[in-house]
Amino acid sequence: MDHDAAHKYIYGLPEVAADLLRLVARKWVDELDLATLEDRSPEFLDADHRKRQGDMAFRVRLRRRRLGDGERPQILLLLEFQSEVDRRMAKRMREYAELLLARVARSGAAGQEGGRPWVLPVVVYNGSAPWTAAGRASDLAPLPSERMERDLALLQPQAYRLLAAGGALTSGARPAEDWPLDNRVSATVRLQAAGTPQALLPCLLEESARFPGAGDEAFRRALHAWARALWEHKSGGGAGFPAFEELEQTKGAVMATVAEAAWDRWDAKVRAEAFERGIERGIERGVQQGIAQGRTEGGAHLISRQAALKFGAGTAERLAGLLEDLTEQKDLDRVGDWVLECGNGDELLSLVSGLLINRSG
Repeated sequence: MDHDAAHKYIYGLPEVAADLLRLVARKWVDELDLATLEDRSPEFLDADHRKRQGDMAFRVRLRRRRLGDGERPQILLLLEFQSEVDRRMAKRMREYAELLLARVARSGAAGQEGGRPWVLPVVVYNGSAPWTAAGRASDLAPLPSERMERDLALLQPQAYRLLAAGGALTSGARPAEDWPLDNRVSATVRLQAAGTPQALLPCLLEESARFPGAGDEAFRRALHAWARALWEHKSGGGAGFPAFEELEQTKGAVMATVAEAAWDRWDAKVRAEAFERGIERGIERGVQQGIAQGRTEGGAHLISRQAALKFGAGTAERLAGLLEDLTEQKDLDRVGDWVLECGNGDELLSLVSGLLINRSG
C-alpha cells in the first residue's frame, strides 16, 4: 500500500472521520449523531461518472433536530488531502461542494428547512511548508460564534477548514501536541511526526496501545499500513518492517525488542547495499571486518535480550553460548525470527543447535 492510499484508507474508517469531526467542529460536535456517519464518496463523481472529484465525502445527521417531514437534517463532510500548497484550493473546494450537493439532491436531502444540506469542507494538509493559500475560514473572517449555524454559514460555499497534520503548523491551526491523546487523527499525526525510521516503530507501538479493543482492530491495521508506508518513504524500502500479526501477538516489553530487531535488520540491509554500491570503497579491509564483527556481536546481544524477555534468563544464557559460534548476519537474523515464532525455550535452543550442526557439517 503506497503512502497516499494508506492515508485515505485511514480516513475512510468511520471512527477516524468521527474523530476528525471532533477536532474541526469541537464546540458543536455534540449536535451531530456520529453513529450516522456514512461514506458518500462513491456518489462523488464527475458529470460523466468517470472519476471521483475530490478525495472523500461523508454524510452525518443532526442528533435532535427535525425538519417538517420528520427527517433529521444532514451535514456533508467534504475531505481533500494535500501534501503541497495549492493556491486554487478555495475554488476547487467550492467546485467539489457544488458537485457533491448536485449528486445528493436526488435523494431530497436537506440541512435546513427548505434548503440544501450544509457542507463542511476540510483540507487535511500534511506538507512541511506553511500553508499560504487563501480561503481558510480564519483568513476570511473571524467566527462570530461557535454555534453550528453561524460556523457553517461562513463556509458556504467560499471557505474551508484547514487541518494542519504536517510538520509546519500555521497561524490559526491547532497545534497537534494539543490534540487529545485518544483521538485517532491525533495518532496518525504523531506517527507521521516520527522523524526517522528508527523512531517510527516505537511510535506505532505506543499509538496502537491507545486503542486496544477488538472494535479498533481495523484502525490498528490502518495505522500499521500508514506506518509501513512512512517507513518505506523514509528508508527507501520496506525490508525489515514487522507484519501486523507479529505486533499484535507480541505484548509488553517484548514489543520494544521487536522494534529494535526490525530496525537492526533494516540497518544491516542498508549498510550491505552501501557496500555493494561501493559507497564505502577505500575503507581498509581490517576496518570493514571490525564493522562486521561489531554488528554481529550487537545482533547477538539483542537476540539474547529478546529470549530473556520471552523465555527467561536460563534460556537466554544457554542461547548466548550458542550464538558465539554464529558469525554470519543471516544466521543471526534467522535466530531472531525464531525467538518470535517459537512457543518455548526448548524449541528455540533445539533449532539453534541444529543450525550449528549444519554449519559445522
